[in-house]
Amino acid sequence: MESPTPSPLSGVTLHGRVLIGARVGGDGSVSVHEGHDTVADQPVTVTLLGPEPAADPAIAHAFLGRAQTFAGLTAPNLVRVLGDGQDGEHVYAVTEHTPGDTLAEVLGGGERGLRYSPHMALSIVADVLAALHPAHDEGLVHGALSPDNVVLDDDGGVTVTGFRLVGVEEATPRTDVHAVGMLLHTLLTGALRAADSAPLRPSATVPGLPPDLDMLVANATEPNPRYRPRDAGQYLTLVEQVLRSLPRPQDPAAATQPIPVAGSDAETGPSAHRAGDGTDEDRPAPWRRFPVLAAAGVLVLALFAAGWALAPDEAVELPDLAGFSPEMAEAELAALELDLSFTYEDAYSDGVEPGEVASTDPAAGTELEAGGSVVLALSVGPRHVGVPDVVGGTENEARNLLREAGFTVVEVVQEHSAEETPGTVLSSEPEAGETGDREETVTLHVSEGVIVPDLMGMGRTEASDALGGIGLSVTVVEAPSGSVPEGGISGQDPEPGAILPEDGTVTITVSTGPEEVVVEPEEPEEAEEEPAEPEEGPDDDAEQESQGASCSGESWDPRTVYDEGDRVHFGGRVYEARWWIQGIPPTVGGEWGAWSDQGPC
Repeated sequence: MESPTPSPLSGVTLHGRVLIGARVGGDGSVSVHEGHDTVADQPVTVTLLGPEPAADPAIAHAFLGRAQTFAGLTAPNLVRVLGDGQDGEHVYAVTEHTPGDTLAEVLGGGERGLRYSPHMALSIVADVLAALHPAHDEGLVHGALSPDNVVLDDDGGVTVTGFRLVGVEEATPRTDVHAVGMLLHTLLTGALRAADSAPLRPSATVPGLPPDLDMLVANATEPNPRYRPRDAGQYLTLVEQVLRSLPRPQDPAAATQPIPVAGSDAETGPSAHRAGDGTDEDRPAPWRRFPVLAAAGVLVLALFAAGWALAPDEAVELPDLAGFSPEMAEAELAALELDLSFTYEDAYSDGVEPGEVASTDPAAGTELEAGGSVVLALSVGPRHVGVPDVVGGTENEARNLLREAGFTVVEVVQEHSAEETPGTVLSSEPEAGETGDREETVTLHVSEGVIVPDLMGMGRTEASDALGGIGLSVTVVEAPSGSVPEGGISGQDPEPGAILPEDGTVTITVSTGPEEVVVEPEEPEEAEEEPAEPEEGPDDDAEQESQGASCSGESWDPRTVYDEGDRVHFGGRVYEARWWIQGIPPTVGGEWGAWSDQGPC
């Protein structure tokens, strides 16, 4: 980590709250500063987007979007994002302060560096992977992991910092896995830098290390990404298996052991050749890449099942994407560098959660060609599921329960019943608790009553007459609609085909036309000398707030992108966007949020 240096931004306060201090890191696209939250009275870290990228709306939006996504992640070893925003020309993200020393500082001080015992090194790496795991699950990558952004506190806790918020378009989870492999090599050998032209083996620098450690480092630092573990979660599984197989150190004080850090002369000598010079002689035989301890059999099977078996470079096989989220599957396909196209379809699956990849076409293991296409089948859950108990409820309630269970084809048969009121479900086929096929029809036997007609497309008067003609009452509500003309029926409850008793009620929604958009008048330019303002009466504030917070404007829509200054109404209140935002409700974030509460409607 860089030492604090003076900065022209020192002393600037963001949104009247965060005071920027000395610069402590960064690159050409961002700068990292010490900071202080003057409201919470606590130290923070401020990441500022550089002036040139901040002037590009697309880059600024991407920066803020990634910051907001990271803010939603929870991991014990992950630095927390406290807030983000845009104050004038400054686009920023605020993270918690992480006291302690970076691994680069711990391992690189003095003429002789430090290395960790295998058990301690794997423990640190496991904590790092545990922080990366939830980010990879959300399709996010760190993009710049190194010993400079892994912080150790006085209690031995590990915190991962320095997530890149811009410039990570080409990075994938396998990029982070490679960085963790390099980190593990550093922890085991004390060498802060190593050549990455061939898989690394720490035993080449520190003889006598267990072969399992060579396997973990070599697989993660393999130059070809497709031979690495696919993400932090998969690599963490292997690390934990090896960690459990190692004996615990008898003396905790011996966890770090001083050894010489290889200099430039050592890197060009025989030891450097042993560590990997890219020759065929140096590259270990395939079986040497796998563990030879007690857990060897399990790990080898896991590696082959994941598609990591070494294959000729010219043969690129489709990896097994089952269980991946769509975002992670797309990242895996992009990492193959074959310019593949992909489409989605739905598929039943007994073992894969809904929304995740159930299978692919072509199947996993198939050799791919550049420019080919892949169909990703997303799970909609199992095809055969238990039929819910709908007997005794109304026909409308039964339809909702069946729909939630995955049954979409429902047929209703009316039967006379002297005991049940009209519209009550008497039985179902299949019966409650039986396994039903979601592709097949579920038949509901319902006590005789009045069948609700389809009112969509009718006018208000026509719909009311149609219901009154069959003995049903009408309740009318009005709501704006962009697709139904004013006065037309835009909705009804219960839905067409439902059965009600003869005195039942149907609620119809009548369109009032498109929602009115209120354009805020532009404020007049300030005069050179402002006239004295009249004294306000006791109710002036309330009247002004009411006039400035009309609920007749645009309601919040999760699919709309809002820019700074845009106003919406939500939950009876008016909110104004502080910066670019999409998908975040106005009530989320509080004083750190992207929305400013303008008062009630």
